[in-house]
Amino acid sequence: MTAPTTLYFVRHGESEANAARLFTGHFDSPLTEQGRRQAEAVADALAGVRVDRVVSSDLSRARDTALAIASRHGLTVETYADLREIDLGEMTGRSFDDARVHPDWNEDGFVQWPGGESLDAVFDRAFARVSTLVAESPGRTLVIVGHGGVTRILVSHFLGLLPRLERARASNTNITKVTTDGSTYTVEQLFDDAHIA
Repeated sequence: MTAPTTLYFVRHGESEANAARLFTGHFDSPLTEQGRRQAEAVADALAGVRVDRVVSSDLSRARDTALAIASRHGLTVETYADLREIDLGEMTGRSFDDARVHPDWNEDGFVQWPGGESLDAVFDRAFARVSTLVAESPGRTLVIVGHGGVTRILVSHFLGLLPRLERARASNTNITKVTTDGSTYTVEQLFDDAHIA
């Protein structure tokens, strides 16, 4: 039997685009001062956890959040482009209000925007990376710093909901804890943001 691997999925701190209520997707929007404080708060929240690896999307809002966490553990940050946020196509840089009036808007599920990624494409790339990380790290604890949309898709898969999405609120720097033996993924903590409450 494979020793279980523990994954802490962490959403990045508030970015400039988050503060402006804009969709960013693959666009690299840096952390705000508030986002940097949130990164320090989540790093403090995870400081007592034995962490073996810290991995991140290669976008700066995730990488800078991951650096705060890694510094508490004397670790470096491994970055992967396949953990990036959803490519939103023509909605990149548009406001949340613009999305809600768009004819393709769906309050309860995934929207593939014109020129953007499909649900399957996002899931396939992100889950492939997570699966590789798990296979490389039996019995270890990893922090995976990423993005709200990608984490929501992964969590929805772990909960058996896809193609529907788990719709619980997911603040910046929320923590989702998942354990896995490499085949079954169990969500033990969902979108916890007590460290910034």
